[in-house]
Amino acid sequence: MAERRNFHDTLEPIVYLNSSFVIAQCSVHDPSHHECAAFFDRLQMEEVICVVSDFTYNEVAFYTLKQALIREARRTGQRWEEVMRTSPYVFQAAINEVERIKTELDQRTIALSITETARELAFTLMRRYNLLPTQTYNLDVELDAGVNAFVSLDEDLLNVDGIIVHTCL
Repeated sequence: MAERRNFHDTLEPIVYLNSSFVIAQCSVHDPSHHECAAFFDRLQMEEVICVVSDFTYNEVAFYTLKQALIREARRTGQRWEEVMRTSPYVFQAAINEVERIKTELDQRTIALSITETARELAFTLMRRYNLLPTQTYNLDVELDAGVNAFVSLDEDLLNVDGIIVHTCL
């Protein structure tokens, strides 16, 4: 089992920001937004090194774009995939939000590289902890870089041995 910590507990010198945390921190409509935004500010004030990976960027971008397309699909009665093809302005407006989030992450985090070792570790973690690929790819990049502290709203990570998970859940 992971060591569970809340947003007021002791911090590690380096933490990995999981996409679930970044999404909540960036989305003012998310129920955990205020707690996540305040914790991100605390991390910065206490000079904790915050790291992410390309997997974080990818998941946050996909979530942000898909949510914009779903909102328009509900409004128009279409499927979100159809909105993407027929209403490019919706996608383009959402890209602006994705770029804003990317800029903030670039300014406040360090991006970890994805190594071949990390890719191989993902399959081991999927099998051992019954995690989805998106969860394990974030986890394996972190562990491969020697980081053992996560900031996440993903409760499945609490089943992983040897890591620390900061969460507001």
